[in-house]
Amino acid sequence: MKRKLIQQMRNEWRSNLWMGVELVIVGLVLWAIFLVFGMLGLIHQEPQGYDLTDVYNGDLWTIDKDATTHVEYPDSAHNEWTDMETLLANLRNNPNVEMAGAGNNALPYSYNYSGNRLAAHINGWKQIYMGNCRNMSPDFVRTIRLTGINGETTEELAQMIADGKTLISLLEAPSEECNPEEWRGKEVFWDWDSTRTVHIGAIIQGIRRSDYEPLFRGVIINNNSWFPDQIAIRVKPGKGREFMESLKSDDLEFGNVYISNLQSIEQRRDAAHLTISTTIRNLTAGALFVMVAVFLGFLGSFWYKTQQRIPELALRRVNGATRGDLLRRLLGEGMLMLFFAAIPIAGLGALLLGQVNIEEEVGLGVPAWLPWTMFAAAVGALGLMIAGGIWFPAVKAMKINPAEALKDQ
Repeated sequence: MKRKLIQQMRNEWRSNLWMGVELVIVGLVLWAIFLVFGMLGLIHQEPQGYDLTDVYNGDLWTIDKDATTHVEYPDSAHNEWTDMETLLANLRNNPNVEMAGAGNNALPYSYNYSGNRLAAHINGWKQIYMGNCRNMSPDFVRTIRLTGINGETTEELAQMIADGKTLISLLEAPSEECNPEEWRGKEVFWDWDSTRTVHIGAIIQGIRRSDYEPLFRGVIINNNSWFPDQIAIRVKPGKGREFMESLKSDDLEFGNVYISNLQSIEQRRDAAHLTISTTIRNLTAGALFVMVAVFLGFLGSFWYKTQQRIPELALRRVNGATRGDLLRRLLGEGMLMLFFAAIPIAGLGALLLGQVNIEEEVGLGVPAWLPWTMFAAAVGALGLMIAGGIWFPAVKAMKINPAEALKDQ
């Protein structure tokens, strides 16, 4: 009767051992899932230097010259570019529209890499900057309200683009090999042709292909040098539906240029996030399944153990123990088991983390606190499942009359 809790657990070591092994395996799985969630959350909360509220977008196309619907131009002053400008002007005249602009690979959630490399001699060293090239008109900059990290306003950046200057983004992990902030205001050159130079006007936050994907390389923004393939339209606040309902077929085409797939930026975002959203749902379902399995496992095990201990619990009640004392003892057994399981979970997890360079795999600087915060979250989740699995059989057992429980003893 006076056995200590640890001694009691030692006497039941066979059943406790298998439950401990289950906890270690489940704990490692939960830790891995929570760590993935933590890293996705870390990427998702990265600052964005643009505002896509009330923005609509579409694809720009031209009619091929060999097509029967192609319209011949009357003179050299008219071409696809003038058609596009007229089309944009017509859209800007819509009472629901604030601004519209065109670009090439300019919008976020564009899954392609039109990359190139810039080079600069900084502090006696040649620095190489690899970036995803995005071309924007000044009006496109105004439409997505691009801003610089050093306080440059949208209008200032739009003027830089109009003046032929180049904007580059921060890197996820700047180093001595390349720190974009040192490039601001300097003349740099394309790495493949040192005679072609560009002036870096400002540094911006990166434009990512997905809110859950880090920038594996930077972003290089220039004025449109070839025909745009995207259009961005900022409507007045809350006027999105009225804008879409007001459009006619003639509003989406002029001459040999037309717009297709016109949609809100939220629809574009959802399409870009389809794969990762499915992965998040599957991981969430997996984590819930694992936690439910732990709950049911402990519920069954402790239900059996509690039924076997009913005479012992009744005798403790007779000797002055309260229901709270008994409940704390049973919960203490589960928490003690979790404590002993957390030690190998932490050791094996640290060993696995040492074998994998998370920052290299993710492409993002991962703070040292994140893995251990997720470890604490995984252990906490296991603790809740264990407490739930113990609570129900313990409460039911303590409702039994001690005299009835001891009549056969």
